Amino acid sequence: MKKSILLASALIAASAAMAQNEQLYLFRNDKNFSFHPLNEVESITYSGTPGAYTKMSVTTADGVNSYDLSTIDSCVVRTTALPDIHVQLHDPYAELTDLIKANGKSFIYEATLRMDGNGMFDDLPSQTVEFRGRGNSTWNFAKTPYRFKMSKKTSVCGMAKAKSFALIANYIDPSLMRNAVALFVAQKLGLPFTNHCVPVNVYFNGLYKGAYMLTEKIGVGGGSVDIPEETGMLFEIDSNYDEDFRFKYTFSNNSKKQLPVMVKDPDLTEIKTDATERESYFAQWKSDFTTMANAVVTGKNVSDYVDLRDAARYIIVNSIACNRELQHPKSFYLHKEELGTGCLYHFGPVWDFDWAYGYDGTVNYSYDRVLFEKDGDYAGTSFMKALAQNTEFRTIYKEEWDNFYKEIYPALVEYMDQYALLIEPTARRDGLQWPDAYAASYAYAESAFDTAKHSTELRTWVKNRIEWCNKHANWGLY
Repeated sequence: MKKSILLASALIAASAAMAQNEQLYLFRNDKNFSFHPLNEVESITYSGTPGAYTKMSVTTADGVNSYDLSTIDSCVVRTTALPDIHVQLHDPYAELTDLIKANGKSFIYEATLRMDGNGMFDDLPSQTVEFRGRGNSTWNFAKTPYRFKMSKKTSVCGMAKAKSFALIANYIDPSLMRNAVALFVAQKLGLPFTNHCVPVNVYFNGLYKGAYMLTEKIGVGGGSVDIPEETGMLFEIDSNYDEDFRFKYTFSNNSKKQLPVMVKDPDLTEIKTDATERESYFAQWKSDFTTMANAVVTGKNVSDYVDLRDAARYIIVNSIACNRELQHPKSFYLHKEELGTGCLYHFGPVWDFDWAYGYDGTVNYSYDRVLFEKDGDYAGTSFMKALAQNTEFRTIYKEEWDNFYKEIYPALVEYMDQYALLIEPTARRDGLQWPDAYAASYAYAESAFDTAKHSTELRTWVKNRIEWCNKHANWGLY
């Protein structure tokens, strides 16, 4: 520890040559956390007997901050800090400490938003946005997930220009890495339209709200699923079944099982303004989807309707994370550029991995569970298992899995190490903001404060999962 403190002192002396965004972080063992912008630190002094100092004092323009050395694990200097997103709701909501849950997640608040890139990304200038909640079960958790919409398409943190972006809370994920790991694998596999992940800090009406993941809002458009709105379709297969245009696909071999299918995007009321024409268009897509699903369920000519390579990559991502929500199903997306047999359905984008990696509502983990298990209970399992057992699919899946294991797996291990290091200060601060609690009666949220423990647990789990799948006769699918 003393070496770290002396190093921090030496760095202060050379601070004039450093970037403005460097931060001095004091990692502590007393369930607290402190940090100072390095260019604001005027001096660091110690009190007590030389060789056995008891206190450290950090002097800034605002005054002197004293710390008991017994409470400090280490002093760390980072060249950049994560971006800070500041949201200020306009009157009459300017004094809120969070969104009003009773208003519902779709209630739109006018707000001013700006982002300090802190040396990692370009700043986002202050602007008026539409601000609201998002999520399904996560909307009811204490740490609220958000969404914002700007007046014009803008590139935020290097992502493609879009109007709408999401702020994922990751409340039940103490590692704050589950979604990031899955998205990294999807991107490396080459799965089209995979979301990006940027860890950020969020401030709401002047209050620190915690660590969030900034990402694209899933939908049809250049910022997400880049297919023509006029001809394309993004379906969401989800048991929440809460979109305006929806239907249930009845299995051709089991009339008691039904997949809940919804039009996620585009907005059909905008694409087809005439009601009669709109209903006809929706009926055509329903028929088109049914033809594809029948092929998957029966195993006949599946490659005439589904891009099996994208499907394999999609399932690999979910299998590595053991994302068993596909069984229900939940957060399962399919897209297609236009109606008819001349165009294939593509699986993706992948989405929503907080309830994965062995998480079962508590902090218990198990890596050796097959992905599709409850065939008698869930329609999602029946659909996915039918595809996984298809001979042509299995051949492609093996090719994609071998490529992942040999080429991507080593990079994934390195990425997890780097990401854990990147978010460590923010994760500790988030852990103080959100201590251990039940997010709901069925979901426990463990504090992110002990970042080394949580990141190590996740890395170990992922490695064990991949090795187990690699040796399994069916790659851990069923």
